Amino acid sequence: MKIALNIYKYLPVKGGGEGYLSNFADQLAERGHEVHIFASEWENNNSRLHYHSIPVIRYPKFLKDVSFAINSWRKMSGSGFDIVHVVGRALGMNVFNPHCGVEKAWLKQDILSVSCPFYRFLKQITRFFSLRQNFILWLDRKQYTDKGVSRIIAISDMIKNDIIERYNIDHQKIRVVYNGVDLQKFTPDNRNKYRKAVREKLSLGEEFVILYISNNFRLKGLLTLIKALGELKKLRNDFKALIIGRGRDSSYHKIAKKLNCLENLIFLGHVNEIEKYYAASDIYVHPTFYDSCSLVVTESLASGLPVITTRYDGASGVIDNGIEGFVMGNPMDYEALAEKISLFFDDEFREKVSIAARVKAEKYPAEKNCEEILEIYNEVVAESNEDIILSSRS
Repeated sequence: MKIALNIYKYLPVKGGGEGYLSNFADQLAERGHEVHIFASEWENNNSRLHYHSIPVIRYPKFLKDVSFAINSWRKMSGSGFDIVHVVGRALGMNVFNPHCGVEKAWLKQDILSVSCPFYRFLKQITRFFSLRQNFILWLDRKQYTDKGVSRIIAISDMIKNDIIERYNIDHQKIRVVYNGVDLQKFTPDNRNKYRKAVREKLSLGEEFVILYISNNFRLKGLLTLIKALGELKKLRNDFKALIIGRGRDSSYHKIAKKLNCLENLIFLGHVNEIEKYYAASDIYVHPTFYDSCSLVVTESLASGLPVITTRYDGASGVIDNGIEGFVMGNPMDYEALAEKISLFFDDEFREKVSIAARVKAEKYPAEKNCEEILEIYNEVVAESNEDIILSSRS
């Protein structure tokens, strides 16, 4: 098949959606498909892929989104692609795979993640009058309701439910395909390779280590985690939390200091070889307000880490409460989070959940993800061919 993949930035080293799409594109190419990448920026990390530049007007931000959507449609149309697969904000696709989820659902949760009522109100007002936000909402509706879209691939059951609830889309048009994970890269065996060295590098001994990864500290619930650590600190001091990702951390330093747990936090910023930090940790905590299907959750499970996340993370759909970890109802409930974290200080319980986490992750290999999407591609192509035959007969 001749396949077009569209994303705003194709930068595999960033991880997240970019990392996922890079791995997916490589697998398609390995299976003999002709794969074209359409993006405003890219890293050419595979000679078997064909790269196409999408010009964008970068300022103001409103025009960045408009220009990318329009120019993507212009570049990809009329090129004889069997599949045009869009994962972000573009038009002209027959397969829509919204990795950021449903804009209306995200917007609601993003505003709720603002802790100060006054600033929350200001954010609501500015979003209401924002040209960019209103364009994105229009585009979001257009993408889901476009008759040219044959299939919508939701990356979690949560996203499927959001789509149906917000846009009343026929559920038969939607397929759920959870993100796959590289089971060789992310494995409990990494503990034997990296755990001791990483802990020594961070001046850690045998402390209980909590891992948190995000490039959006506010939305992904870092404040809730710090408040939970403040509660834990009242009872014990034998733990550390590794905070990985880019973000403005000065305000979180102040809050942690006020709660007497700053010495228990290690802010690492961006790191390479993230699998080594999974290996150095004991549990992964992700008290997010919204995540379509967090890759760090599936990577943690594959690495044998128990996970605590919230029901607003699509990846919670693969976690059975109390088996591979816990799913919280309220991302602001720091007391409940502290209680759940404290359970994993029990070595026997943590080991039991760790084993279950890896077993669950093995149900979601990256290869399975690719095969399931290829089945959807084949459905789309078959239906398109039927339409051509019917059209020629009429």
